[in-house]
Amino acid sequence: MPAPHPPGRIDLTPPRLVAAPDPVDGPAESLADLVVRAGAAVLAERRRRTGGHGLGVTGFAVLDVLERCGGLAQRELAARVRVAPTSLTPVVDALEAAGLVARRGDPADRRVRLVALTDAGRNRWRDARPDGRGPWLREPADGLDDAVRAYLLAVIADLEQDRPDVT
Repeated sequence: MPAPHPPGRIDLTPPRLVAAPDPVDGPAESLADLVVRAGAAVLAERRRRTGGHGLGVTGFAVLDVLERCGGLAQRELAARVRVAPTSLTPVVDALEAAGLVARRGDPADRRVRLVALTDAGRNRWRDARPDGRGPWLREPADGLDDAVRAYLLAVIADLEQDRPDVT
């Protein structure tokens, strides 16, 4: 039984329900519905895991990209994290205030500010990496992983192709 919440707090945790297919009527949900539910479940789990390290999902993604790519202009960082530059600004501000990233001028272009990991940011990334990259999902049945990957990539391509704000 879940722990009771303090008075005045509303539990916004979604119920853990998995509808069983009806053998007569076919699947209970469309594939699109299942993809949405799967994505929401993965995101909720990532929020829980990264939150345990004092990071949001986007904050962890920023640290992850910077660890792999080094210092980047904020616009390039936003593209690699897959968020709008204006959405990334408060995340980078918070990471900078926490001492996890630093902004510095680009020696090649004084108009550009580069964002880079600090030693504290690299340490936080190392601590959070196993949790932030998860959840470790069950692999598809033998021989189906390529088909599942191809389907998911096709869904993403179909939905992102006409959206200039998603790169």
